[in-house]
Amino acid sequence: MDHSTSDSQLNPGEVDYEFESNEVLEPLSVVDDELVPKVGMTFTTLEDAGKFYRNYAKAAGFSTRVRCTNRKGNEIKNQLITCSREGKWKSKISPTEKTNPTAGLNCPARIYIHTLKDVGAWIISKVVLDHSHPCCPSKAEMLKRHRELSMSIRRTIENNEEAGIRPSKTYQSFVAIEFIFLVNRLANV
Repeated sequence: MDHSTSDSQLNPGEVDYEFESNEVLEPLSVVDDELVPKVGMTFTTLEDAGKFYRNYAKAAGFSTRVRCTNRKGNEIKNQLITCSREGKWKSKISPTEKTNPTAGLNCPARIYIHTLKDVGAWIISKVVLDHSHPCCPSKAEMLKRHRELSMSIRRTIENNEEAGIRPSKTYQSFVAIEFIFLVNRLANV
């Protein structure tokens, strides 16, 4: 019986834990039909295709990653973009002790994009939209791939970096500002 993992084999003393989630499931999200990827959709660049799938992922409530990219010389021939929870691995740590116990859930959601040399375009040739885990559109901004810093925060970070202020001090300043905002908000209630 083969118990292979993504990069290594289980040692005899390791336990294969099944991952469970205590999250309350949201109802399945309804994504605008224009955002849903379909076989045959074409894009002028690979970046446009990737951005399109990331926008769909954000609307649907999951995160993506590039699984593999095939090249011929220096040119990219095709690319597989999957749900970030694609893959499955064995863990030495109990799920109750892990901070993110549902990371690898063998999710099948993916798109396969390849180039049409004669046209100079990119086409989606395979699409799997089903997930093996709940997707949460209301929390999509919290997923790593969808996080964005506002311009004011970026500017503050850059200015502090140029002034030689350590990142921990910059973070503490953001926490202090947020705390003052909450105190003032509660005082006005």
